[in-house]
Amino acid sequence: MVEVYDLLILGTGPAGMAAAIYGGRYDMKTLIIGKEIGGTTNLAGELENYPGFTGSGVDLMKKFEEQAKTFGAVFEMGNVDKLEKVDRGFSVSVGDKKFVGRSVIGCLGSERRKLEIPGEDEFSGKGVSYCATCDGNFFRGKTVVVVGGSDSAAKAAIYLASICEKVYISYRGEKMRCVPISLDRIEATENIEIIYNSKLVEIVGDGKVSNVRMESLNGKKMVDVDGVFIEIGLMPSTKIFEGLGVELDKGYVKVDEGGRTSVEGLFAAGDGTNNPFKQTITATADGALAAKSAYDFVKLGK
Repeated sequence: MVEVYDLLILGTGPAGMAAAIYGGRYDMKTLIIGKEIGGTTNLAGELENYPGFTGSGVDLMKKFEEQAKTFGAVFEMGNVDKLEKVDRGFSVSVGDKKFVGRSVIGCLGSERRKLEIPGEDEFSGKGVSYCATCDGNFFRGKTVVVVGGSDSAAKAAIYLASICEKVYISYRGEKMRCVPISLDRIEATENIEIIYNSKLVEIVGDGKVSNVRMESLNGKKMVDVDGVFIEIGLMPSTKIFEGLGVELDKGYVKVDEGGRTSVEGLFAAGDGTNNPFKQTITATADGALAAKSAYDFVKLGK
């Protein structure tokens, strides 16, 4: 017999963990499934904008995990391979295991975008990184380039400047689109140089990154660097919803104010939804709202 849960949560980032906390508090039999506790919040070396908390993303997510377990959530670590609609609700496959839930909250977040240029895959882990706080220490005292103009790119450059000799920022636009305070910090940091209207076209090296080929208004040139940090945005992880008829909005799962999708009993929260503000605090709130909607659906028939 397959055990039936009131609520299956797919994803163990802040949205999923918040949903698990609320699911437990609503006395719902809750199972949360994911590959790694914390999701992309783990990439935050120092959270400055989560009210009432100072520390790393990893530390905050550990607190979320402890609290979810306190309220009875059961954790299953693994990759969500398949999601299907069945008579009793939904069936989720994790390897050779199957779980059934009366309701599901998808909190699968998003994945890092790639440049899709020569050398990127070849030197991944050998100088190419998508996480400054994870890998920055390997480049202490060296020269690196950050690709992108968003808040995440700005934060990566500021952090790397504190440990690296030189940090270039390569951005295809005419002005960084990060928040003003971050741009002020960048412009006040002597070892950061922004190269506007530029893009990387190739990453070069011999066993590890040694330089990049950059294309700008001044033509193409080689820039000597030891590391490349790619911060060009995220792609929503929505593949698991294919075949269920879930409505999307520009590639993101479309939800209402309560996290309801176009499929009855299926909810979504966090960075994979059409919520325009991709932050730990908004993902957390999304998870709580979706859990309330799932409770209304399962327990109250709403």
